[in-house]
Amino acid sequence: MASHTIERTGKQILVTLQGDLTAAIVPDVQAALKQELEKNAEEVIFDLGKAVMLDSSGIGLLIAACNTLSRAHCRMRVINVSADILQLLQSMRLINRLQATGR
Repeated sequence: MASHTIERTGKQILVTLQGDLTAAIVPDVQAALKQELEKNAEEVIFDLGKAVMLDSSGIGLLIAACNTLSRAHCRMRVINVSADILQLLQSMRLINRLQATGR
């Protein structure tokens, strides 16, 4: 079962994912994040420490968020990425773009 939480501390938003970041959960995460971004932010952090799997929809969400935040002059990072997901992002040459770091 996949789930997510979104916490705000000042102008920083922390999106914590648990389980699979797949097409089943992406619309919920996207809608919740969009609502938070309407309140203005300087940084968004995706914590994948409890994420098990990432599919093309999940990757698409991260890229779309990165693009949107970049246009708004907002930073984005992806943290606590498992070795498997980090390898996937590396093979897609997304490590630097997403500022992804491992556990």
